[in-house]
Amino acid sequence: MSILALSKAIKYFHSYGIKCEEKLVEEWLNNPSTSKDLKDNFCEKDLYDFNDWCRWKGTAYEEGIDDQTKIARLLEEISSLKNEIAALKIEKVDLEEQLGVMPF
Repeated sequence: MSILALSKAIKYFHSYGIKCEEKLVEEWLNNPSTSKDLKDNFCEKDLYDFNDWCRWKGTAYEEGIDDQTKIARLLEEISSLKNEIAALKIEKVDLEEQLGVMPF
């Protein structure tokens, strides 16, 4: 990956108001799943590709990760969601008590 391509990508993303770190854009450009010819100019499709790549990075849906990593990330997400549900149940009970509403 050339410094020029990195600079072009960052400049292009900033022109659309996308705040992006140089390191993140460099990682995206070096990613094998990124089918970007670095000699081309960047276009709107690249903006969407970068956005999608960032959105799925670090999740179980990231491209190119093995099944064990997917399973570990999904189990982590399940645990996090269970904790969130427990916290919301407590908040619900507290709000019902404050409002004097009988639980359903």
